[in-house]
Amino acid sequence: MTSESYQQTGSFAALLSQAITHPILACFLLTSLLTFTYAFYNAHLHPLRKYPGPLLWRSFRIPYVIATQRGIIHQRFTSFHAKYGPIVRVAPNELSYADSRALKDIYANRPGHLLFERNPTSFKKMEADEPNSILYWHESDHARYRRAFANSFSEKALREQAPVIEGYVDLFIEQLKKRKKVDLTQWLNYLLFDLSGDLTYGESWRCLEKGEAHPWVEISSDFGKGLALIASVNAYPPVHKLLRFIIPKRIVQRSMDHRQMSHEQAQRRIARDDDRPDWVTPAKKYSELKDHFTDKEWWLNLLVLAFAGSETTASALTAILRLLVQHKGVLHRLAAEIRDTFEQETDITISSTGNLPYLNAVIDEGLRLGPPVVIGVPRVVPKGGDTICDRWVPEGTYVTFNQFSAYRQSYNFPNPNSFIPERFLSSPPLQTLHRPLPAISPSR
Repeated sequence: MTSESYQQTGSFAALLSQAITHPILACFLLTSLLTFTYAFYNAHLHPLRKYPGPLLWRSFRIPYVIATQRGIIHQRFTSFHAKYGPIVRVAPNELSYADSRALKDIYANRPGHLLFERNPTSFKKMEADEPNSILYWHESDHARYRRAFANSFSEKALREQAPVIEGYVDLFIEQLKKRKKVDLTQWLNYLLFDLSGDLTYGESWRCLEKGEAHPWVEISSDFGKGLALIASVNAYPPVHKLLRFIIPKRIVQRSMDHRQMSHEQAQRRIARDDDRPDWVTPAKKYSELKDHFTDKEWWLNLLVLAFAGSETTASALTAILRLLVQHKGVLHRLAAEIRDTFEQETDITISSTGNLPYLNAVIDEGLRLGPPVVIGVPRVVPKGGDTICDRWVPEGTYVTFNQFSAYRQSYNFPNPNSFIPERFLSSPPLQTLHRPLPAISPSR
């Protein structure tokens, strides 16, 4: 043994000797050793080790959690897919896909394959005693709710709802004309929350009428942030139990007030016997005939619908209008198509605008560049593992098709960051995805 190695061995022995007599040092050394071992295993020995991805993300989930809380997770995924390709390992046990074949492999019911269930980490209940909602991971309950509310979004139901929708759009335009300067993002939120309130609870929040947000709407704006926080905390089960002690009492009380308000709204709507055209009437008829919903199931699902039908649509419209303002050529061509088709403003209705090719191309391209849901709905690979994009993935792996990232890759779309509605007018469309563009996210 050389004198240098002897000195190193002696130093290590001295360090161990000090650790034995100093608990804090011992704890530090043990924690460091466990952390290194955990990272080494995830990076070099884990069943997903052959999938590419940034080393720190492959080793720990904490970078994923931090990016989620900062609201930049979709941007990080986009850069990862540009560097590593259509399949990226973004956490020790999670894969992100930018290959459209993953849509069918992950989300569809494939003959001979087990169902990929929702990731329970992302869809846990907020309260232990509340029922599952259409948002949560419980598959049998989700199927019940989906069957009921599918009637609310049938072609027949949408035709019946058209006058209600057009009435709110007319009020929206009327209010904009009264003002020299407007915040379109704010007013689009007023429009969509008023509309979703009417279609869900049978009552408008009167944001358009008053020119200000209702308290329910103000709190709902933080709904998405709350989901991100819950998903992040759920990634570390021991921390989840401490959540009630971490969140300020003011925020907890605000959330409780919002839920109480939603409960009262739902009770009033379900108690009504009128046959109004909205999202509740068809579902209520189905529930009464085939599958009874409890009061709690009603209020929780109506809360989800009220938010999902407002904030996401407002975000999509904001993105599309912003792109139109930035691209005058597209705006002028769209305006010309509309003016050549309609002689007067009253001719513009939901049914009459369905066959405008350039308008639909603008919407498709706007949703491609600015999908309101920027990351996909996470799933878990079932027992025994399965194939995704012709590659085997072990059971228990979290898998997601992330639409924002997929739509921004040059191997899916030429000039992916450019606003080119014409790509959806060519035949076939100017795109290289294996299937037509999924506008927002898989339906299931």
